This record gives sequence, C-alpha cells and structure tokens, in this order.
Amino acid sequence: MATDQALIALRPAPLPVIAKLVDAAGYWCGLPVRWARQMVRNGGDILRVLDILHLRPLPAGLVDVQHPWVTGINPETGQPIWQDNVIYRSPRTPGATTLADDDVVLLANGRFLAGRVRQSATTSELPIGPQRRMPHAINYMHGSSHYNSGIVLFNDLQDGYRHITDPKFRREIYRFVRTERREVLFLFRERHYDPREYAYFSCCMRSLFPWFCNPNGPRERVLWGNAAPFPAANLITGAWAHDVYALNRPGGAAKVVRPPIRAGAYLTNGPYLSGRRSAKWPEKALAWLTYLRVRIRGARGGMFFIDRRKVYEDQIRNREARGLSDEPQARFLRD
Repeated sequence: MATDQALIALRPAPLPVIAKLVDAAGYWCGLPVRWARQMVRNGGDILRVLDILHLRPLPAGLVDVQHPWVTGINPETGQPIWQDNVIYRSPRTPGATTLADDDVVLLANGRFLAGRVRQSATTSELPIGPQRRMPHAINYMHGSSHYNSGIVLFNDLQDGYRHITDPKFRREIYRFVRTERREVLFLFRERHYDPREYAYFSCCMRSLFPWFCNPNGPRERVLWGNAAPFPAANLITGAWAHDVYALNRPGGAAKVVRPPIRAGAYLTNGPYLSGRRSAKWPEKALAWLTYLRVRIRGARGGMFFIDRRKVYEDQIRNREARGLSDEPQARFLRD
C-alpha cells in the first residue's frame, strides 16, 4: 500500500487545458526571444572570459589553500557549504537502489571543482599541463560555480525534463536567479546517461531559459561540456563574472565568499511533475547544430577558450601509446 501511494505521489499532475495553452504559447512565442537573449548574454560572457584570460589575465594566488573556494568549508559552521546551498531535491524514485546518496553527489562534485581552484591557490607559477590544466581565470570560475551556486538535485534526465518543463518550477528558478544573482547547478544522482539525450536536455534548458547550459559529466564529453564526477548541468546566468572580477580587487578574496542560501526560500510549492518527458524538435535541432559546430573543431573539441591539444597533451599521448584513438567529443551516431 505504501509503495502504491508513493507511485501516485510521483505521478505527473495534469495541467488544466487553459494552462497548457498558455504555456505552449509562451514557449513558442518566447523561444526566439530567449535564444536572442542567450546569444547576447553568452557573447558578453565570452568577452569577459577573454578579458581575464588575455587582456587582464588573473594571476595565481588570489586565494590561498585555506580559502573556502578551495576547501568548500563554510567558515561559520566548519562544514561543507554544498548541503546548505541545495534549493531543491527531487523525490527519489520508489524502489530505486542504484541512485547515489545526495551526500555522495554533493561531496564528489564540490570537491572536484574545489580541487580545480586549488591548482591556482599558490604564489608560485605552475605551467599548464598535468599539474594545472586550466588558466587561473578558469580555475577561479570553478570556485564561484561550486561555492556560490544554488544546487538542484534530480534523479535522472527524465526527472529533469519533468521538472524544468513545469511552469511552476521555471518561475521559481527565475525568482531565485533574480533575487540571489547566482548561478544554478543541476546535479543528477544517476551517473549513467546517453550522450545524445544529455545534449538534448542541455538544449532544452537553453530553450526554456535565456542562459547557456554546460552538460558536464563522467562519460564522454557532450557538446561544450567537460568532466565531472556526476552529471552536472550548469546554468550560466553570468553571476560568476561579479565574483571573479571582485576576486582581483583589494579584500576581494573575503568578499566572494557568499553566505549559504536561506533554507526553504525557494521551490517549496511542489510537486513539480506536470512537465513533459523529452525534448521538442527545436531543442533537438539546437543540439545537432551545436554538435556539428563542436565536431568541426576536430581535436580542439568542446574547450572554447583554450587549446585542448595542449592542455591534455599527456593524456592524448598516453591513449595513443595504448592504441586508443582520441575522442574529444561523444558521437551522436556510432559507426
């Protein structure tokens, strides 16, 4: 009986007919506007990254090894910050035994990104390579992403679709970004995913919100995404720029450590399960266009700002020595 009640609780609630029509009209009429806003926003972010990479490059040592961006520790509690910044947890699928515990997902992702910041938390310069993969500016961006972002936990991609296509859920995400001026990090408990479906999901996000979305994960690289212990779709609202630029100002290292997000302030009007379970054709078309654009780059892959062939030269060489081909991006169609 308890299992039956749990299944009923997780069943998507149908939207009234009028609400469906309003949502459909908002989607199709607003799609060109959201894509246009995203292009403008993303273009501005690209210029900012180029600025702190080349015009005014950020040096090493703007944070030290005890900085919260490096440790992930909230100085007020002495505990990891990531649990405090979870703004929503999707109900777990009844009977699912393969999904990772939330603590495992949060700690693995947070420590991974904090480790990237650590590579720049030194005053002695490290060359780009095995010890420091990324330029310092990119490493600092990881600090803003893991420490200051609002975090949403989903079961899997289908669960993610049902939520982000629910109008109530989207309104709350908009309210969070507008109020807090932070990034949003969507984490998934299920580590396994189909790369093409993950690409569709990220482009669904890019079609529903006016912000770019990077599909990071533990499997083959998807579109512009990078490595991550668990699937992590980063909704890039542009808030990272305020944090990273502030880091290079007097007292900036202390100012960029934002307090935890107030518990129960967002996404409390659930369940949010009235959405669809898959991508629409414009979202799939956007994924294919992005895929082809990245594929044309060849060995440079989906690393837009740096030369992947230089950064991962040792890994590429080791793969070749073992007779393995270099695959900078997951293929949508297998040979």
